[in-house]
Amino acid sequence: MLKWIPFIFIFLILIIILIYLIFKRHDPLFPKMTLIGAWVYAFFICRICFAPVSFGFTSPHEIHYFLFDGIIFNLIPFQSLDTAFWMNVLMTVPAGIFYQLIIQPTKISHKVLLGIGTGIFLECTQMIINFLVHLGRWVEVDDLITNACGVWIGMIIVYFLLKSPLQQLTRKFMVNK
Repeated sequence: MLKWIPFIFIFLILIIILIYLIFKRHDPLFPKMTLIGAWVYAFFICRICFAPVSFGFTSPHEIHYFLFDGIIFNLIPFQSLDTAFWMNVLMTVPAGIFYQLIIQPTKISHKVLLGIGTGIFLECTQMIINFLVHLGRWVEVDDLITNACGVWIGMIIVYFLLKSPLQQLTRKFMVNK
């Protein structure tokens, strides 16, 4: 049960945010749908990354890692380009889409930092939770790389949608445009 406490704590914070989004913000329908969609996405990311039950997509490759206080660190990139590697890219594509629709960064440097920051946030949070309750999750440099790439792909998708015939529909989902 102790291993579930960080996830439950994060979930309660997400519930408070959801209540704020539904009752306090007075956004039109489409931006509100974007915000609630982002909330649902954040819930699933927290479930995937911060709950004790892990999802295993790894292959039987030998990976060189080191152990510190029960936390497994993999600091050598690209040791295994298995399904988990590509699933991490796919997992963060919606984050890039939501960043573009909600935050709408315009500078390339901000977009780069959002991608890298997402990976750092997820891995550091996993490391802290591992340190506190020993979830058994790996802290990997590959995850930093793949999470950033996924965010950037999501941002590129919105960029091209805004240049396409779907531009008007895409703009309807933007928050505070």
